[in-house]
Amino acid sequence: MIASIRRFAALASLVVAAPAAADHGGPLRDAPMSPLTAALLFAGLALLVGAVVIVVVRVLTKER
Repeated sequence: MIASIRRFAALASLVVAAPAAADHGGPLRDAPMSPLTAALLFAGLALLVGAVVIVVVRVLTKER
């Protein structure tokens, strides 16, 4: 009884471990940009957002 349950569990796990449906082939498989380019882009954007936040805080807390 336990052996048949184990066999069923092994077969079920093989069926579940099939390739994902979202794994597209062809041109969609390649990343649109290299990881280094993406890292530099997002680092620049984070720096820009930080600078904007600092400017906004300084303008809003300026003594009159």
